[in-house]
Amino acid sequence: MLMNTTDINTLKSVHRELETAKTPEPDMSFMEAVRPIREAVSLEEIMAEQNYKPITYEEFRAKADEIEWEESLEELLEAIK
Repeated sequence: MLMNTTDINTLKSVHRELETAKTPEPDMSFMEAVRPIREAVSLEEIMAEQNYKPITYEEFRAKADEIEWEESLEELLEAIK
């Protein structure tokens, strides 16, 4: 709705409301999920903890071929710049 609004007074009113709105307290559940960096851990341990299951190139290629791209390679590369 906001993106389709062309009335400048409405947009100014929304802007004022947003500026005066109270900022919520940080979500502590996010901070509880943060874990310290472990220095003495091997790649194999990380892979085991995350239940990593590699796929072959053929499996990857088969999945990639299922995707129908609407953009050209140039457009996709431009989007990640």
